Amino acid sequence: MDEQIFRESPKKEKFDIAKELFDWAQSLVSAIVGIVLVFVFVASVFSVRQYSMRETLQEHDMLLISNLFYTPEKGDVVMFSKYGVADSYDPATGTYKPFVKRVIGVPGDNIRYDNLSGSLYINEELQTEEYIRDQDWLWNGDMPMSFTVPEGEYFLMGDNRNQSRDSRFDDIACVDRRCILGRVLLRLLPFNRFGTL
Repeated sequence: MDEQIFRESPKKEKFDIAKELFDWAQSLVSAIVGIVLVFVFVASVFSVRQYSMRETLQEHDMLLISNLFYTPEKGDVVMFSKYGVADSYDPATGTYKPFVKRVIGVPGDNIRYDNLSGSLYINEELQTEEYIRDQDWLWNGDMPMSFTVPEGEYFLMGDNRNQSRDSRFDDIACVDRRCILGRVLLRLLPFNRFGTL
């Protein structure tokens, strides 16, 4: 007589709301921890608080920056914070507010401004800067109009040159690499101008 093999149908597990809630909470906590780690070690969000980068950036633009494996290069838009810069201390937070500027000179570059023609030279090469707001801008700072960027430091200027407090002024001067918070990766807000610079 043939034996019949009966297979039991798999039992349906009871819905356990406590287990389901625990799984959701665990996923949510993991996502939050991941986001926090990204913003601590990989990227940060800053708001523009000055007019020195018009028309590239506007006041209140929200920026995503990163300092991970980053070495500043000419043309990069960066954020930095430096002790002792005029009007930069925020007593509410006890910190110095960050500035956003463009890298113009890297260590070893010779910077020269010709006051008669209003031209900027880097290593005796005339600079063509389409991104600046006014092509007729003045040096109007404390730094000499010809100097070499020291080792480990960077010469930074705003794109709105006539309204920018930057490396031309003694309290900022050339900025140490350790003061640079990172390169601007994206403009997050406003949404209608979202994207890379």
